[in-house]
Amino acid sequence: MIFYYSTYRKNTEKIAQLFAEKYGCKLIDISNMDYVNINDYDLIGFGSGVYRENLSPKLFRLVEKMDLKNKNVFVFSTSGVGMKFYNNKLVKLLKSKGAINKGSFACKGSFDASEFSNNKIFSFIGKLSQGHPNNRDLKNAEEFFNNIVKSI
Repeated sequence: MIFYYSTYRKNTEKIAQLFAEKYGCKLIDISNMDYVNINDYDLIGFGSGVYRENLSPKLFRLVEKMDLKNKNVFVFSTSGVGMKFYNNKLVKLLKSKGAINKGSFACKGSFDASEFSNNKIFSFIGKLSQGHPNNRDLKNAEEFFNNIVKSI
């Protein structure tokens, strides 16, 4: 099962859909839901775009409500820079709830910097992120997921 939040350009949703296509995962867009029974699932993914330097607060609220003791979990995200450090706060929360973290994945997602800031550095990062997630990002995501599936 994969819970995800992807509103801006649907970059994270592309990664979630890849997982669903390859492994038949149930996808749940959390933008309009509150809670789902997770008892029957052996592996649960949590994905989000990065919004103002953080994963979605809605994802954190959802995780807070869940009983994740001894559940295998993973985290994935997309952002303009594509760095995994954005996932760390959620990974820490999942571990504090007794979940077994199987991994963390991040890749770039395209964005238009002018929609957020006039700062030139964001404009540069935005140009580098165009076209992401691309085929290489999707291949890396698939590899990441294959490794998780093999480990459980």
